[in-house]
Amino acid sequence: MDRFSLTCKSERDMDKLAHIFSYYISDIVEHVLCFGGDILNITGNMLLALWRVEQNQLSDIITLVAKCSLEKFGIYHTREGQDLLLKIGLSAGRISQVIVGDERQQHLLVIGQDVDDVRLAQHLAQANEIVLSWNCWMLCEQYMFEVEIMREDEAVKLRDMRIIDPFDFDEHFDKCLDYLPHYRTSAETLRTALELDPHSELDQKLRKHIMKNLLKKIDEGQPVEYVSEFRTVTLVLVSLEFHKTAWMLHLCHLIQESALYISTVIEKGGGQLSRIFMFEKGCMFLCVFGLPGDKKPDECAHALESSFSIFSFCWENPAKTKLVSISITNGPVFCGVVGAVARHEYTGRIGHWTVIFVS
Repeated sequence: MDRFSLTCKSERDMDKLAHIFSYYISDIVEHVLCFGGDILNITGNMLLALWRVEQNQLSDIITLVAKCSLEKFGIYHTREGQDLLLKIGLSAGRISQVIVGDERQQHLLVIGQDVDDVRLAQHLAQANEIVLSWNCWMLCEQYMFEVEIMREDEAVKLRDMRIIDPFDFDEHFDKCLDYLPHYRTSAETLRTALELDPHSELDQKLRKHIMKNLLKKIDEGQPVEYVSEFRTVTLVLVSLEFHKTAWMLHLCHLIQESALYISTVIEKGGGQLSRIFMFEKGCMFLCVFGLPGDKKPDECAHALESSFSIFSFCWENPAKTKLVSISITNGPVFCGVVGAVARHEYTGRIGHWTVIFVS
């Protein structure tokens, strides 16, 4: 997708890119859902999926997920002549789910060593490759896979699954579904949230995870397919690296404190905190200026002022952060809904970043 985005020379080209990206992501989302998985988030050209099971069920689920990955493995040819290739990373083990934010806006994060491992596996994968973290490899039925060991036992590259008689994948799939109580035969009913009473307690909690701009359009009854558009916005990406000695609970407190401060500063400047991403002992905060209803004159100036305030706050508190860097860009962005009917997100996709680094 990045290579294709660099060839876009007009809004029409960007519109084609957005359509291809949305269709491609939708196909992957539906495939994951049909294999009993769930989608945690869709960001840029990356998608994080989860199969949540007990420890003693991991081996069977890894086989299921490997099969799911291999079925989507390959090259997707577009009419525009650009080939889209997947890079897939797999990991298995324990993770922690954390909700950060306040009563108005909240974000769900997953953190832990195995979250870091899946990012490392995806980073090690080249285009059109599937890589398993070492822990995932240790937990799976190794005799079923053809692999290549990578980088001094850090990960393994999945080549294929061995056909072993009398292994019946349909029977294995049915067994795995017993581990996945949320699974439904129809993707349309996978999420009970689709049928929630708008005044229910759960609905009110879920609304906190949706940006206010999109929430306003939903409340006005606008169909989700009409909220997608190309618009010029300013993006601010704040990267905070915490001390490696920080233990889990302390790390969660640091992320919560950072999220509240960044959100407050960004909102004063007319922007919104859109996404929070985890990486090892660090965190990235994606902020957007210029979304529908937020467009203001001197948008870039507000973004720079907010960035300077955030940088000063983090730099003056070395006990909280080891390193802070902030990047800023302005340009046309696809802002819209991507995913399948049963699982989609409002996200932004920019073709090319022109970045200012503050460090």
